[in-house]
Amino acid sequence: MLKKIDKIMDFLEENFVFITLLSMLLIVFANFIFRYLFGSPITWGEEASRYLMIWATFIAASLGVKKGAHITLDILVVYLPEKANRILRAISYILSMIYCVVLIVIGIPFINSLIEKGQLSPALHMPMHIVYLAVLVGTIFMFVRYVLLFISDIIKSEQVEKPEIFVD
Repeated sequence: MLKKIDKIMDFLEENFVFITLLSMLLIVFANFIFRYLFGSPITWGEEASRYLMIWATFIAASLGVKKGAHITLDILVVYLPEKANRILRAISYILSMIYCVVLIVIGIPFINSLIEKGQLSPALHMPMHIVYLAVLVGTIFMFVRYVLLFISDIIKSEQVEKPEIFVD
C-alpha cells in the first residue's frame, strides 16, 4: 500500500513539475520572441511564468523530501551509532510533520479568506487563491512524504533513498 502511494505521488510530482517548468520555459521564450522581434511583449507572460515557478517549487519540495535533497546538518550522523541516528531521524521526521501540520492549519483559513475576498491577479485575472494554494498543496504532499519516510525508515526499518549528490 505504501509503495503504491509512493509511486502515485512520484508520478504526480514528477509530471506536474515537468509540465509546469516546460510551460514556463515556453512562455518565457515566446515572451522573448515577441518582445525583441515584434516589439510587443506578451502582457501576461511574466506573471504566468512566475506563478508556474511557484507551483513547481512547492511540488518539487515534496519530491525533495523523498530524494533526501533538502539541506541537512549531518555532523552528528557521522559520529553517532546507527541506533542514535535512527532516533535522530525519527525526531527529524516528527518535527517536520509538525511543521507541515502547522502550515496546513494556518494555510486553510488563509486560502478561505482569499476565496472570500475574490482577489484577482493583475495580468491574468485569475483568482489569487490558486497561486497561494501551491504552498498548501506542496505542504500536504510534503507531510505525506514525511509520513511515508517515518513508516518505512523508522517503523519498518527499510533502506530509504539517499541523495544522489553529496557535498563534502
